Amino acid sequence: MHYCTLLIDFDGTLFDTRNAIRKTLETLASRRGVAPFAAHLIDQVIDQGLSLVDMLGVLLGAADVPELPAWVADYRAIYNGGLGVAQSAPYPGVEAVLHQLHEAGKELFIVSNKGEVSILATLEQYRLGSCFRGVVAAVGDRAPKPSPDSFFEQVKPRMRNGDNARVLVIGDTEIDLGYARNLGVASCWAAYGYGLAPLCEVLAPDFVIQSATDLLRLEDCRASRRRPSAES
Repeated sequence: MHYCTLLIDFDGTLFDTRNAIRKTLETLASRRGVAPFAAHLIDQVIDQGLSLVDMLGVLLGAADVPELPAWVADYRAIYNGGLGVAQSAPYPGVEAVLHQLHEAGKELFIVSNKGEVSILATLEQYRLGSCFRGVVAAVGDRAPKPSPDSFFEQVKPRMRNGDNARVLVIGDTEIDLGYARNLGVASCWAAYGYGLAPLCEVLAPDFVIQSATDLLRLEDCRASRRRPSAES
């Protein structure tokens, strides 16, 4: 793989956190004294890769937007209280892949719209923190993906190789692919994750992987590389 800096999403790419999000929202609704959120709406916001604020905004509706900060705080307290780590698991092969990429000298960053505390706790639980040069996640009012701000503010200054042509964004939703497009760098769609195929395919990712282990074979998987059609 000629890419030396990999910007990797967390939810739906490295870890399957769907059950953790569902359980947290179930507990949150009970704590706040409202009816449980509809299962199909929960899956919908997960599949879209929305930030927590946007996810809760969709689930609550415009009428409850003024109360969003309190909902966000409660959600994070529940998720970070142990439920998030307990209900999450790495996708098959992720741990071995990360260690191999790190040992091969690849520079790995997590770039996620998920809260930083929850990501760090999960990495510690699975002893994966040492694989990453940095974790760029939701902190304060930091602009979420697909805004390119996090790259220029948090990633670019820490890159050992400053060549954007050697940067690859890896993620499972259109948010991640849009992030790569906004940065002008290559993209890899993790098709095994949460993202919806029609929304991701239209963004023409440079690579498509069907499992985490495919990351180790990108240079050999020429059939997975997107090429312009003869009509384009």
